[in-house]
Amino acid sequence: MSAVPSPGRGLPRLVRGAVLATFCLLMSMGAHVAAGGSPPLSPGLLLCAGLLVVSCVAAADRRRGFGGIVTVAGVSQVVFHLLSAGGDHGGSAAVVTPGPGMVLAHVVATLVVGAALACGERLVWSLAALCGVVRALRLVRCCPPPGPAPAAAAFAAPRPVRRWILARSGPAWRGPPVLSH
Repeated sequence: MSAVPSPGRGLPRLVRGAVLATFCLLMSMGAHVAAGGSPPLSPGLLLCAGLLVVSCVAAADRRRGFGGIVTVAGVSQVVFHLLSAGGDHGGSAAVVTPGPGMVLAHVVATLVVGAALACGERLVWSLAALCGVVRALRLVRCCPPPGPAPAAAAFAAPRPVRRWILARSGPAWRGPPVLSH
């Protein structure tokens, strides 16, 4: 039986990093187009998008919390805002400097995406842990009840039901209280 893959290695790591980079890029570019800008496809933007993907995949080696995700999303917002606004308007400083409404929109979008991706991150790691528990339970050996010798058991009609033996730790299990008359 194969080991349960960790979300911090292999394909799960690649997918988690790509999802973060995609959300960061789409959030910034989608907001730029929604605000009336043209879709910014410049060589500098494509280079930064590639660097963002590489950075996000590299950072996906372990579980990231809300703060780490918001930091990546926030920095990407600043970089892609500068690249988008500069590309649309020739890089003039007046256009690149955002107003209070735009700053608020970037902050709210960053916090919303950060919260959603942090919940997704928690879900992915919880599912990986659950898969590890299920795998460990499958490895517990089952023991047949005592019965006839194996040669005689081959001629027996039905096979006996197997009983599972699970190791238990912690306090003893209790049932409901007994009602007295």
